[in-house]
Amino acid sequence: MATVSSVWFRPSTVADGYLPEGPRSFGDGVGWVNIQAGADATIGHIHTQSWAGNHHRYTLPARPGFWLPTSRPGVVLAGCDKVVGLFDLSSDEWTPLAAIPDTHPRTIINDAEILPGGRAVVFGTKDTSFAEPLAHLYLFTIADNAVSVLAAGQTCSNGKVFADGGRVLYDIDTPRKVVTRYQFDLVSRTIRDDGIALDLRHRDDFPDGMCDAGNETVIVAFYNPNPAEYGTAVRYRLGTGEILHEWQTPASPRVTCPLLTRRPDGVKLLLTTAVEGMPAEQLIRCENAGCVFVADASGCGPPVQEVVLL
Repeated sequence: MATVSSVWFRPSTVADGYLPEGPRSFGDGVGWVNIQAGADATIGHIHTQSWAGNHHRYTLPARPGFWLPTSRPGVVLAGCDKVVGLFDLSSDEWTPLAAIPDTHPRTIINDAEILPGGRAVVFGTKDTSFAEPLAHLYLFTIADNAVSVLAAGQTCSNGKVFADGGRVLYDIDTPRKVVTRYQFDLVSRTIRDDGIALDLRHRDDFPDGMCDAGNETVIVAFYNPNPAEYGTAVRYRLGTGEILHEWQTPASPRVTCPLLTRRPDGVKLLLTTAVEGMPAEQLIRCENAGCVFVADASGCGPPVQEVVLL
């Protein structure tokens, strides 16, 4: 059974829909990053939109792979290119906190998740050419602004979900098409590979973002580089791989990230999608590429949204 989602936000320019990712509930609406405003762009943006339709765009100093709400009103934590810092939405002020120990010209910061309790963030990097295992998985701790390498040898580190109070981390390295389970230890700043939680190698598309859907299930967004009538996000049971539900994004096959949020009329699923890399002839047929979609998601348990404690 599949649910067809509808367009919730339509970008006014192709640039604004180039690579939207990382949706988060924010204030009376939702926010997300557009990692870069075009194939050759060196900057990106944070977008926010209220449920009433009020939209704002904020320009970052580089390409933001993630943004996360903090305990300081109007201030978010973001990862831009190779630096983690704070961005003040009211003043556009950027405050660098730490840089990753990586100087390779093709690696930039990508997806992230907050450790339960808000004391730390785990984030990954990606090879912008999607070609070699140049990327890493990192830990950033708030108290000391310290960055540590948790794992190496990834190509595009994407969706992340914490479980068991933060002692388990589920992580997607997109080209491998698996969700890996890690045992995570904040004190020792280490993780241990605990095997494959979801094997998605039979699919033609690629797992991208991921969110917790409750009861040991996750929703995975799939980025489809091939021509298709719609994109998909799928709810899976971890461990068994059982498919519980599918959501479709009409005329937008490159789904990047999911977000579950509770509204007065029930639980909703938000899905970001991208234009990135789409040939002009395909873009003509994919008029919704780059849009943010919304759909009902009854039966899913949206997790408590953590904030970074500053």
